[in-house]
Amino acid sequence: MYDSNSKPNANRGKKWNRSKFVQKMKRHGQRGVQLELDEYKYLSAILDNITRDKETEERQLMASNVMGQLKGKEIRTAMNLVGSRVLENLLVYTDEETFAPLMDLFAENFRVFCGDTFASHVLQRVLSIALLRAVAPLQIKQEPDTAEDEHARKKQKAGGGGEGWTEKCIWPGVEYCLQEEYSEQHRQQCRKFVERMTKFLMNNLEEFVSDCNASHAIRQVILHLAGITEKKAVEGSESKHLIVPEEWQKLLHEFGERILAWPQFVDLASTEVTAVLLQDLLRAVAITNDEFHLKQFLSKLYKEVFRPNKKETKYDPDSETQPDTSNLPPLFTNSSMLRVLEMCVAVAPAEFIKNKLYAKLFRNHVKQLAVSKTGNFAVQKLIDHTTEKDLMDLIFAELEDSLEQLLSMRHTGVLLAMARACGRLSCQQGKFVKLLLDALHCGESTPEKMIMAVLCLLPADGTNAPADSPNILLHGSLILQAILYYTKPIKFVTALLGMPNDRLAEIFLDQRGSFVANAFIESKFVGEKSREKMVRHLEGQYSRFALNIYGSRVVQIMFEAGSPEQRENIVHELAEECLAQLNNKVWSAKINKQLLVETYKNNPAQWRVLIKRDVKVTQMFNKLVDGKKRKLES
Repeated sequence: MYDSNSKPNANRGKKWNRSKFVQKMKRHGQRGVQLELDEYKYLSAILDNITRDKETEERQLMASNVMGQLKGKEIRTAMNLVGSRVLENLLVYTDEETFAPLMDLFAENFRVFCGDTFASHVLQRVLSIALLRAVAPLQIKQEPDTAEDEHARKKQKAGGGGEGWTEKCIWPGVEYCLQEEYSEQHRQQCRKFVERMTKFLMNNLEEFVSDCNASHAIRQVILHLAGITEKKAVEGSESKHLIVPEEWQKLLHEFGERILAWPQFVDLASTEVTAVLLQDLLRAVAITNDEFHLKQFLSKLYKEVFRPNKKETKYDPDSETQPDTSNLPPLFTNSSMLRVLEMCVAVAPAEFIKNKLYAKLFRNHVKQLAVSKTGNFAVQKLIDHTTEKDLMDLIFAELEDSLEQLLSMRHTGVLLAMARACGRLSCQQGKFVKLLLDALHCGESTPEKMIMAVLCLLPADGTNAPADSPNILLHGSLILQAILYYTKPIKFVTALLGMPNDRLAEIFLDQRGSFVANAFIESKFVGEKSREKMVRHLEGQYSRFALNIYGSRVVQIMFEAGSPEQRENIVHELAEECLAQLNNKVWSAKINKQLLVETYKNNPAQWRVLIKRDVKVTQMFNKLVDGKKRKLES
């Protein structure tokens, strides 16, 4: 069984190694425009000193000093690898007097900056800063209303002042730009810079659209006009875009019209550089809720790119005539066009997805795509954005015979999309569970084997299983969580309760497996008695949970779900077995504080009074905020 504590550095490789990055920057630092040796050494030293733990005042002071030293050399510095990285991080913290002349300098040299490998990144950073400073007054101020929001805000601030524009940005400063006070004149200057750059790129679209460096600037302008600060599309993040002036939406519409009228529009989707531009344009238009403009794009892509020279026929789901499925259409063999199609699925209205994209493109090809290395992501997108039961039934029918093949190919994202869609649309739930268990060969297995087969997405009979104990997969945990929210999750509820509690504890101590406890307790289709049984079933393991970073969450979850007697049993176990160790780690100290373990050890009667009072306050609070849970605080 996988033990999360046995590999404390298992995720170390996923974290950004700043020291390694800085060394790489310095090793290749003289790429681009060659700087004087003294200048290069100075900038390298500055790059070494740009660390996340510096306070805002230190960052402002460093920005002021460095920009003073670089006055008159900004263009040459921006065109050097190390110099561009220094500018990208420092420009965020420059004052009005420093930043305004830089905008003028960059505006006069748009063409130079757009075509340069390193300076183009600096230009994009200037554009982002100008956007944030210009639109900050339009944003609705929201105070954090929960302890978790406050903690997240503090953590974000400590990490560098907010989310960043790139993963390698040391000082992103989005939050800083939105909260810092600037004069109205400066904000207008920033707004004019964004508009000036937009018009420049729009007027020189033919020259820059295929250029790798300049196309990044075009994409950023398009996203910024819609209020999007991140180039990478994250599912569900679109609702958090910034409020922008109405005039910018008109500029975005004009940008879109230029693209639609492009003589080589069909070719844009077939090459990687221009395909991502189309994706960002679709994403930006969808954000602005311009339904007419979005429909124009979708229709043109559908007719001229996805189905060129195809005669339209009315969709008939009951038609007995089956198209040739021996070969996939050319669309699905071009990775760039496939990514554009995925974005179309993500932003298109439900009717367009059903009657056009599925009926004319995906129908009778879903299974082929699902087992395809590149096409399975399009199938995931299609399932994730299906909102009608009858359409999901058609997709499900094409995939129901291929679950075992998908598992063997490790295309588990398709299975997760199916599991979530069946729960979201309340359809095919029982059939999906049966097919999944059959594919994993665990329908008649013991509870432990069945649960582990689902969590690890490996057959219970050992087929294709690794020699050592398999890890719990993220997709496996998410599939089990989705099933627990089904209307009849009794088979898995019984299986979880039927596992030995030490083996169940190993699952809940895992980073991914711990969230199964959330689903078990929060699902409205898991009965009250089953929840109480789970709290009771885990007795004897709570001290083990409390000392683990992931298990500590399980203690809180089970404490809130338990009866008064069970709550006291949990705290009694913690007080007797691990009280001395609770304050050794942040997460266990939080358990001690919230559950009043030390108070219970000293005076159980006082503990019962305090907990009873806190529970009443919690219940009143829940009624005021529509039943949202609040973690117990002493």
